[in-house]
Amino acid sequence: EPLFENMTTWPTPIMEIVNDDLNLKYYTNPDVPAKLREIGRKTSKAFGVDRRFVHLEFFRLTQDRKGLGKKGEFAGLEVNMRPPGGYTPDMMNFAHSTDVYQIYADMVAFDERRIPESDDKYYCVYAGRKDGHSYVRTHEEIMAKYGEAMVMQEEMPPVNWPQMGRVMYTVKLKTKREVNAFIKFVHEEKK
Repeated sequence: EPLFENMTTWPTPIMEIVNDDLNLKYYTNPDVPAKLREIGRKTSKAFGVDRRFVHLEFFRLTQDRKGLGKKGEFAGLEVNMRPPGGYTPDMMNFAHSTDVYQIYADMVAFDERRIPESDDKYYCVYAGRKDGHSYVRTHEEIMAKYGEAMVMQEEMPPVNWPQMGRVMYTVKLKTKREVNAFIKFVHEEKK
């Protein structure tokens, strides 16, 4: 049985973000849906995953797809025998009020999880901004409204600008409604 499970949502595929010059938004969820948990565990078992920090990628189908499944179901994309990239492990820490690196270290050293699971869970949301876009709100306005919820904010390395944006804002929020409001506040562009 896994020592830690998380679900990260990418509303827009990374290829579309780069090809269409869109702003990146993604978030870790406070909980994993039961069906995804079941599929993830079956996938891990099928690949013989044992004592590893892995991440699995699935699509949630937006329409019925012959050979894949029905609208709303999960379809497998990748099995990665490594942690997710970028700031995602940090976002998992913020969302679950934990330390995934320590959980992994304890598994390697002691074959168990020594950090208790916290009931203090959040959505942790990343919103990146790109050059060449005319945003409604300034950096100062974002910080004034979301500064207390902000867990990370910085300029990204230039190599990441096409996909991650030049400037990133990452916050901890309690509800999906707050997630959507934050993304809109950061990404809304002048018409």
